[in-house]
Amino acid sequence: MNYKNYILAVISLICLAGCRSISVNKTAMHTATTTPIALGVIGIHENHILNTDFQVTTIPTYKKAIRTGITTTNFDKATYKAYLAASQHNAQQITYVDSLDNKPQFLKIELIDWVTTIAELEEAYNQQTIEYLKRQEDAEIISSVSMAVSQDMINEMHTAEAVFLINKNYKQYELSLVKNGKPYKTIDFSDVTIFGYRLSYFCWGENDKRRVTLFDIVDENDNCPKNTYKNAEKAKDKIDYFKL
Repeated sequence: MNYKNYILAVISLICLAGCRSISVNKTAMHTATTTPIALGVIGIHENHILNTDFQVTTIPTYKKAIRTGITTTNFDKATYKAYLAASQHNAQQITYVDSLDNKPQFLKIELIDWVTTIAELEEAYNQQTIEYLKRQEDAEIISSVSMAVSQDMINEMHTAEAVFLINKNYKQYELSLVKNGKPYKTIDFSDVTIFGYRLSYFCWGENDKRRVTLFDIVDENDNCPKNTYKNAEKAKDKIDYFKL
């Protein structure tokens, strides 16, 4: 390959990578042609030539509310393009003009209470999900989403004392806004446009009964903590080895 072709190949790879991700507060987030159902669902991430996709494979039950973190970010060219790709009819009626200083905003919502998340996944009502995760090493959870909402909704979410991920109906996720210690409003994910997401994966280890159990959930670019493994079978093999 001559130098010119090499440069063209590098530029092409950069362009392809740009089509498959956006930067939100200096964090890379995946984009998809099909929008993930919601924060907290589990599935398989797929890389294609021009885009990435997320196939939902299981929807856990969260009977306890899970605390989320909220960040407001201005749209830029890349994030606005990703939003329009996810909402071709501009459902939120967002107008972006690059030359104007006053830019529209969107929200980044992320799970921050992993202790409750893990405890919920280990409950009896999620037994099938846990068994699936033990078999499927590539399964990941949507731990953060970028979503477009109206400016009024952004303002309302910032006046809330806290925002939680909840199951109001059977396996249908919503965001619950809390003020004065009480829920006062819910936001259905079907009423927003999710155009970016980040993933986390599952780490397995040995509990005090020498059984394989879910120990941690870590960002897709991080490593499992010491003595825990992404592959549940590997964790089981280690336990069996030390039993000898």
